[in-house]
Amino acid sequence: MRQKIFIILCCTLTAVFLVSYFLIYIIFRSALLREIEQQQSSMQKYNETIFASYIDSFGMVPFQLVNDEEIGKSLNVEEGTALDMFRTKELLRKKFRNYLNQQLFTSNLDCRFLLYLNDDFPLSAHLDSYGLSQQVEIRTCNVYASRDVSSEEWYQRTLKTSWSPYFFLNEETGELCYARCVWNYYLKSSIEHSMGIVVIAIPQAAFLEKLTLEFAAPDSSVFLANEYGEILYSSGSAPASLLLNRTADEARHYLISSASIDDDLFLTFLTPYASIEAMVRDALLPYLLFAALTLLILVGVLYLLSRKITAPVISLAELIGSIHDTLDFDTGLLNVYHDAELQMLCQSFSELIQREHALVERLIRENHAKRAAILHALQAQINPHFLYNALDSVSWLALSKREDAIADIVSSISNLMHYSISQPDALAALGQELDNIREFIRIYQLERSSDITLSVSAPEELLSSVRIPKFTLQPLVENAVLHNPDLPSLEIVLDIRLSSGVFLITVTDDGCGADPEKLNAFLRYEETDLKVSSGFGIRNVNERLQLHYGNQSRLDYGRTESGHLTATLMIPAKQ
Repeated sequence: MRQKIFIILCCTLTAVFLVSYFLIYIIFRSALLREIEQQQSSMQKYNETIFASYIDSFGMVPFQLVNDEEIGKSLNVEEGTALDMFRTKELLRKKFRNYLNQQLFTSNLDCRFLLYLNDDFPLSAHLDSYGLSQQVEIRTCNVYASRDVSSEEWYQRTLKTSWSPYFFLNEETGELCYARCVWNYYLKSSIEHSMGIVVIAIPQAAFLEKLTLEFAAPDSSVFLANEYGEILYSSGSAPASLLLNRTADEARHYLISSASIDDDLFLTFLTPYASIEAMVRDALLPYLLFAALTLLILVGVLYLLSRKITAPVISLAELIGSIHDTLDFDTGLLNVYHDAELQMLCQSFSELIQREHALVERLIRENHAKRAAILHALQAQINPHFLYNALDSVSWLALSKREDAIADIVSSISNLMHYSISQPDALAALGQELDNIREFIRIYQLERSSDITLSVSAPEELLSSVRIPKFTLQPLVENAVLHNPDLPSLEIVLDIRLSSGVFLITVTDDGCGADPEKLNAFLRYEETDLKVSSGFGIRNVNERLQLHYGNQSRLDYGRTESGHLTATLMIPAKQ
């Protein structure tokens, strides 16, 4: 019992703890996920604004060059002397430097400004030609010819996107480059292409100083990509398919926040869900440890409580189990328990023992009374035997004196006594009951001169097979004799037959008899003016039948067609 209660309580507490921890985990994870998502979204919008402002400031240079008439006229100059070309080159560099100085002042970026002039201009032949990875240490404005870079991929892509910038990463110098075609309205119509390409090369470290990259989780990362899906900057590692296709299988493992800046740059923040799960676990670890410690303490408390609750019950059960005889049991041993429930139980058990003692004493008294009754019965058996012997002696004496009538009377009286005294509650065959009735008639005829005839109509097998209580028919025959004292002769007819599963025994005499309706009412204990000398005869017969055979048996009175009184006994065949 103790173990069962302890296990049930422990399982209940553990289930409550696990369910509560799971719910807290889900709630905390959802809250943290929303917080990280909001933080990433805020960082994304903030950095998007910074990028957009820099792109706008970078775009001011091409915009200013479009309307610069002096630059356009200087580039329209045909092939001249070397001095003229030098002057034109310095003018272009000076004008370009002025624009870029304004940009440098507004953006406050440490960067290089390069103008790669179109080879269609005569001035291009008098300019130096360097690649993006050369002259890196010169952090100023320079104008170069494009003949050495025109075949490079970044140059070709910039020409394709002539009206929008192209961003790329110069991996050799670690610079983030902004390239865009520049135009001028004052150029000759024979120039089919742009004036050239402006390149703004910014060191990654200098550019990142202007950004805010506060990650929501330790494993969060940010990616900057151009329109071709090329990674310009990354603070972590992620599958390339995830950056190009948000519907990839890897996307379900990350919390993704991305934005497009004029469809030229793509800024993406990634936080792995595994990192969020780790943060949730780390945050809930103190709670888990505290809850586990609390659970252990509660288990210990429950063990002590279950022991305190069940120990008295087990002790009481062992005490009750040790009882072999309640007569020798001391009920004072039950007074050691102090719990109200156990006190009530012990009090009830003490009362039960007291009732058992009273019952045992009553059984002892009844046993003594039964033994006394048996002794009386044995003694009573001695007296009839003495009477039987005495009657036998009288009968032999009468026979020796040739008094046959007296001998017959004494023999009949002996037979009546033997029938009535021996096993009075036993059932007797119909034949035995009829023999007893004949003895009664013989004795009756000695004191009266009337002639009484007993006629029996019954199959022989019924006389031996049908058994009825003793003295069932004798009172009915006796009533027929006693209620017709003045008749010189009386015929009593007993008819015994089986009909529809019921034994029907009718007793009919040829006397006048009483009113059968009143007799039946008398049997039902109804009020009637019938005068009877003793009410126990026929009622006794009726009640004994119902006690032996149930309500299906009864005594009923009626009249025959000739008007004679008839008593009918109904006894079920299945007894």
